[in-house]
Amino acid sequence: MTSSYKGPSHHDDDAQRSSALQPADLIEKLGTFSSNLSRLRIARKKIATLPKKERKAERKQNDDALIGACTSLVYFLRDETQRLPSAGWGDKALDDETTIASVREAVELALVQSIRAASEAGDFILLQKLVHNAVDYATALNKTLLSPRIFGEAIASLSQTKASVSKVKALWNYFLYDVAGRNAAVLSAPPAAYELNAMLSGLRGREKAAAALKAYWQVAEGGLNEEGGVKIEGDAYTASILFGILSDSISNGASTVTDQYNDEEGYASPCRQWNEAMQLLETFSPRQLNNFAYAALLKVNERATEENRHSSARHDGVRCAMAVLERMKKDGISPDVVTCSTLLATFDKGRNWKAAVTLLNAMRTASPSAKKWSLPSPNTYTYSLVIAACARCNQGELALSLLDQMAEEVTGEDGVDAPNTWVYNAALLACVESASKPDKSGTHLVTAFDILEKMESGSEGGSNAPPDTVSYNTALSTLDESSFAATKEDLQCSDRLANREGILDVVMDVLSSMEARGVPRDAITYYNAIAASSSEDALAILQKALSDAELVSSNDAWQRLKGRASAGTIFVANAALSAAAKSGDVEAVVTVLSLLSDNNTKLNAESIKHIIRTLGKMGDCEAILALLICLRGQSFANYLLKERYDLDVLANLADKSIPMIEEEIYSAAITSCLKHDELGVADQILLSMKKNGLALNQRSLKEIIAEYCRMAMSSSKEEFKAARLAKKLGLESNGSQYGIVEPIYITSRARAKAALAMLKAVEKPLPPSLLSPVAKACCAAGLWQDARSIVRRMHRAAIHELRAKDGARIRGKFLGELPRLHRSLLKFCAKGGNITPALNFADDIQFLASQIRQHGKSLRATTTKAEEKEQPEPISLSSRLLMDIPTPDSVPESDFSDAGALSTILERPIGLTGQDWKLILIAASRGGHWKVCVGTLPFLRPYVKETHPMYARESISSPLGSSGHARPTMERLNRKYERIARALTAAILCFEARSQYAWAIRAIDDWIEWSGRRPRKEAVASACRVLAKRYRGQEVISLVSKVMSIPPHDTSYEAEADDDASDYTYEKAVYTESINALHKSGLFEEADQLYAEGVANGHLPWAVMPGSDEKQLRLDLHGMSAAVAHAAVRVSLQKEIVGPQQSSPSMRDVLIVTGRGRRSGERFRPILRPEVQRMLTEEFYPPLGSSSIPGNMGALSISSDDISSWVNHQQQQKGKRLLFVADVLRDISSGNRIEKALRSSGSRLERALRKKLESEGVDDVEGDGQ
Repeated sequence: MTSSYKGPSHHDDDAQRSSALQPADLIEKLGTFSSNLSRLRIARKKIATLPKKERKAERKQNDDALIGACTSLVYFLRDETQRLPSAGWGDKALDDETTIASVREAVELALVQSIRAASEAGDFILLQKLVHNAVDYATALNKTLLSPRIFGEAIASLSQTKASVSKVKALWNYFLYDVAGRNAAVLSAPPAAYELNAMLSGLRGREKAAAALKAYWQVAEGGLNEEGGVKIEGDAYTASILFGILSDSISNGASTVTDQYNDEEGYASPCRQWNEAMQLLETFSPRQLNNFAYAALLKVNERATEENRHSSARHDGVRCAMAVLERMKKDGISPDVVTCSTLLATFDKGRNWKAAVTLLNAMRTASPSAKKWSLPSPNTYTYSLVIAACARCNQGELALSLLDQMAEEVTGEDGVDAPNTWVYNAALLACVESASKPDKSGTHLVTAFDILEKMESGSEGGSNAPPDTVSYNTALSTLDESSFAATKEDLQCSDRLANREGILDVVMDVLSSMEARGVPRDAITYYNAIAASSSEDALAILQKALSDAELVSSNDAWQRLKGRASAGTIFVANAALSAAAKSGDVEAVVTVLSLLSDNNTKLNAESIKHIIRTLGKMGDCEAILALLICLRGQSFANYLLKERYDLDVLANLADKSIPMIEEEIYSAAITSCLKHDELGVADQILLSMKKNGLALNQRSLKEIIAEYCRMAMSSSKEEFKAARLAKKLGLESNGSQYGIVEPIYITSRARAKAALAMLKAVEKPLPPSLLSPVAKACCAAGLWQDARSIVRRMHRAAIHELRAKDGARIRGKFLGELPRLHRSLLKFCAKGGNITPALNFADDIQFLASQIRQHGKSLRATTTKAEEKEQPEPISLSSRLLMDIPTPDSVPESDFSDAGALSTILERPIGLTGQDWKLILIAASRGGHWKVCVGTLPFLRPYVKETHPMYARESISSPLGSSGHARPTMERLNRKYERIARALTAAILCFEARSQYAWAIRAIDDWIEWSGRRPRKEAVASACRVLAKRYRGQEVISLVSKVMSIPPHDTSYEAEADDDASDYTYEKAVYTESINALHKSGLFEEADQLYAEGVANGHLPWAVMPGSDEKQLRLDLHGMSAAVAHAAVRVSLQKEIVGPQQSSPSMRDVLIVTGRGRRSGERFRPILRPEVQRMLTEEFYPPLGSSSIPGNMGALSISSDDISSWVNHQQQQKGKRLLFVADVLRDISSGNRIEKALRSSGSRLERALRKKLESEGVDDVEGDGQ
């Protein structure tokens, strides 16, 4: 029966006096409310035991009764407040402390019951009314009537309703400022930790970490006392809640970076939560803390260690954990086993087995009975944590020794027990987690089988840790081909691994051991065994599984398992089908179906998917289509499969499962067809899906989109090959310039557009792993605008990730994917010489990098107003490089490349790196945009300067430079330079194509100054060609001399050897290419000079053979190009014939050895011999006749008469040149030439002046002229 309060009745003046003046009646009335609410709440709990149909109606009735009772209490308090006498009433009925305490107890009991009842009924508005009316009533009485616990109950109860966080915070602020701050007289005691803990727990339940921390700082030391609030001192539970909030925020993916807190040694963690936890710790005194609080603090450290383990900014969990342990020692709080277990878990997450073993040894040697600070004795759980840490770090021998040590230190009770099966299984599981990392040594496999062997040997000696099914299953899961092959080289591995030839032998030995020891085998046992084997071995293991009577006959063995393993025998068979699908072994599939048929086991959808993948691996998409038709019950399709592969699918399907039309089967078929570019078959399957009312699920849709993207990029490669072939054969119709390969995008564009269309059907939000391949496919197909829109979408998502959770994320899916995507897109642009899309992408990358920099500065809070004013506007590459805006001489690196400075925020820097600038320059070079090349080169300067040899480490023993920073080795600088050196080559090639010889020289000079190295030989050769085309032979000689004056630094391009000639060094290549360029432009004298320099420096071979004598001059031209051979012949004749006696040279026959063409493209069809003959006839005047030597096809002979004619002609030409020079000098010395020049110049000036005066209409031109 519900108590209802009707309000006051009209009696005489005495009756109208407030009940507050009659304590006995007031206590009795409040007791009535309390008992009624207690009875209703008990009845509510009993409703949960009623049937479901009756429960809803009874709960609705009970809720109405609870709300009615609470509403009556609200009306009672409101009416009593209004009936209280005005201020100054002289009644002192409540002045007695005992009476006040009794009334206070009755009020508290009634309010607590009503607050909890309102919360259970879900009426948060009524709950707030109860609190406010209680405060008004106590304020009117002006007595300490309310206990602070009431407000703690109200806040905790309000947090459990659907009230918003703002309402919870409003109630907290009302209590903190309006009641405790300005109206403290109504409270029986100041606010304590109970109320604060209720508020913090409520906000923690709502996952409002920032609001909870703000609420604590309001009442902690230095809070907002000036607003009327009060200071509340927390306790150990308060600290536990706060640390738990920070730990939860890390688990929810909100791990952020800050550098606000430094420990005593100056260490600053990259994790914001840990730094804030340490700041919170400073607000608590030692008496407020205990092991529960420190365990919660260490949990924050453990989560931070795990979250930041793979990021570039790692949280040093071991260091922080030891700092907490030192703090506990300083405060005199001895850690218990739970605290030490958290420390060991942190060491395990941080992969620091040494710290775990050290702490365990310290616990073993500690004496807990000492009065001073001490560590607890280890127990079974602590030992298992250390053993697992050692196993996870591939310290197998140490893990085994700890197991032995654990068995020796058995104490019983709460101490160390003998290692049981659970401890061993924990160590085996750690080996599995270690196997998930790429490890080619097989250490995890050896450790796992050593532990398993120890369990087996221990059980034979009466140990209480015999291996069970989980032990064997876990050990089998560590087995794979690569790890097993690595163990064959390990002489100390277990006998089970060392004495077996293959994985099948190991698996069979493990299964036999299980059978001999009476350990039951389940589906997971055989599944793991098959998963580690090849398709042939999988058949043998499947046969053993099907012959295992205990396994097949026991239905309970399947029912105990969960997930796919509960399917029965077909679960094991699917593992064998999966192994066959990996290798495309159809015969293995046929054998599996035969075994299942003998065992009367039917296929399921997972089996059909594996069969489809097997057919897809073989590339038989028609068989896949026949299989889908067969699944509808069509016998002709089943007959086709039987004829082709002996696959009888219908015989292995249950009648009730036909037709088997499932979305996952059709999706697997479409994906398999797309992998082999069978679009027609894939379209037929897709139409069949629509006819059957099936729609692709999200996972299948993403797989199909990924295949379309792969096909688009593959088709783009073929289109580029076709374009290159057409260009090579001269079949281009568009007449491209500057060497641009312009493919015709047909197939690739169609497939990229299909991927874009299907992308619209994927549910939002789109993952970066899906957007990235679509953007690459669009670039490969020339859909630049579509690719840019996807990149911009990903940039917006990355900025949203960056700003989420009140800080910059250490890891984000988009932030991690974007650097790789940026590089790929710029590679596509460079491949086709598409400079405009490349610069557009660069603009977008630059904008994202600027946003990251601004966010990083806001986190560090170090930017002053003056610095903000000095910040330049973002520079647009497209406007700077395409619109002839000059690039400044000193380019600030922060404009485009300092996003790498945020390595403490991001795993990989986002911004234009040196490789990105190189790709932009290559795109500009292939597109013929020489001005863009000129503007881009300065941005490469900081990256090229980093490779200067002066920054290399002087020696291995002195890694530090004069500044104290680590210096890289010369090998590392060489590798870094090689990755960026191609940029100069691309720029020079572009300058050559556009005949910009001055910029070519300027670029090489700047590059040498920046890098302190020789440019690539391709760049030098290109510069020599463009100079030779402009007949600047002496500049070619100067360039070669400058390059040769730079000492080599053993880079790969300087030391690389040609396939045909191993002595084709960098110097020989430069001299050869420069001589070829000069020879092609007819600059024979400069070519002769370079050849002479090359011979003098030992980089080119001297043509004169040692066997030459006074009768015959022998020249060897082996390995020389036509131009070098021409220069060699000219220089050799000048030196050996003309040089010794200028007045009367001694004429003799010349024998030129050219070789028989053994190294030519077509064997014994020489290339140099006819070229030398042509050169002697066409490029020497008078022509030098040559004749073959009988019996020697590799040599030519020139008679002394021809040599004499050529020498005489050279002397005559030299005399003529000397006479011409003498005439010129005579004119200059006599003044005749100067007089003629001045006279000619004066006449030109006179004619120009007369013409100007005539045009202006000036009279008397002759007179003015005089």
